[in-house]
Amino acid sequence: MNGSLYGIGDFAELTRLSIKALRHYDEHGLLAPAHVDPVTSYRRYSPDQIARATLIGDLRRMDVPLAVVARILDASPEDGLVIYQEWWVREERRHSGRRGIGRYVTARLRREGQPPMKIDTRTVPRRKLAVIGKELFQPELEQFIMSGFHELFGWAERNPGLRDLTTTPEWPTYVVFHGPVTPDHSAYVEVCIVIDGPAEPEGGIALKVEEEHEEAYTDVTRTGLEFPDILAAYDAVAMWVTQHGTPHPTMASREVYVADVIQAAMDDVVASVAFPYVASDGGR
Repeated sequence: MNGSLYGIGDFAELTRLSIKALRHYDEHGLLAPAHVDPVTSYRRYSPDQIARATLIGDLRRMDVPLAVVARILDASPEDGLVIYQEWWVREERRHSGRRGIGRYVTARLRREGQPPMKIDTRTVPRRKLAVIGKELFQPELEQFIMSGFHELFGWAERNPGLRDLTTTPEWPTYVVFHGPVTPDHSAYVEVCIVIDGPAEPEGGIALKVEEEHEEAYTDVTRTGLEFPDILAAYDAVAMWVTQHGTPHPTMASREVYVADVIQAAMDDVVASVAFPYVASDGGR
């Protein structure tokens, strides 16, 4: 130690950080040395930097990204706590999803299979849809679906007579997936409500028509709608389609809601996972 300053080796030992890590945090503007010798470039740290250094180390041991660490350090203690807690809640949800899909993958690798699912088919009539679409990643999905339905039903309420303002088998709502949505892969997703009657698009709401088509589907309860349980439904319907026909060339897989999910009991059927398809000869 020189005066009241610690050399980088001593400081590393006191803070349980490596010399490499201290240099890395300096490069990213998180922990600059109190003094750098202009000739030797030797770094020295002050005692009042120990608390900041150990906090950075603890946050990084939890894999808090450097950008989030910087926000926490730059904020007041109260705001820093809020930033950390918000990050932690997101991580808890992400890890919960990973644990669930981990169990699902483990079961598949063990060839345990899934409980048998009843696959049905139906002819869906020509329908007019009001649609809000967006290219997004999985972390954005839930909020997009909720806000999309809120906007669509608000629009329907401002245009009386287009549909019932509840979700029922007669007046379903859709979430259409035009590709896999994961934390690393985005895809275009549409939130849709069925309407009947003349209407005008508004803001981000577009109108389109889906022609009559065949769908293979399986019903899903509120419990079965949870991730990753819903993956089993998608896998089951997709497998059925490969055995009895081909996916529809212009229509994507979707979740067709027939009840208010929030109000439903956990064992109530609230939706179906559906694949529009073209049947092979004798495929229905």
